[in-house]
Amino acid sequence: MRIALISDIHGNLVSLEAVLGDIERQNINEVIFLGDAATLGPQPHEVLQRLRDLGCPCIIGNHETYLFKPSLGQAYMRGTQWFSDVLTWCRARLAQEDYQFMRSFQPMLKVKLEGESTLICFHGSPRRHTDNILATTPPEQVNEMLAGRRATVM
Repeated sequence: MRIALISDIHGNLVSLEAVLGDIERQNINEVIFLGDAATLGPQPHEVLQRLRDLGCPCIIGNHETYLFKPSLGQAYMRGTQWFSDVLTWCRARLAQEDYQFMRSFQPMLKVKLEGESTLICFHGSPRRHTDNILATTPPEQVNEMLAGRRATVM
């Protein structure tokens, strides 16, 4: 089974279409979206419509949460005005069905691969989709964020 993981589209339909074109050429069996569909880019509604049409499993990202609760986005971005403006602009372009669709996004997805292998898909960490696991994150913090979950691929 060949799985494509896509993430952090941020309202960029042109890039999403380019990636989906490449996925089609690669004979991928399944696409899984790992969150952050709509904010920051010029086509938030169109990106959500394309993901809806694709019918792939979708994981919630921190930016979906910021669209539902802009105050959380402001806290994350430490009150920067540009981010507040972007959220307001984006929210004005989304339809009710876009919000309903984003509410269907899962926090995590476990996929059985060949043999005994498994894949756990998430945005941020299995603990919270607002976590950041960086190359500089200390191993003990990573273990806390993994919250006891283990898989062949994460």
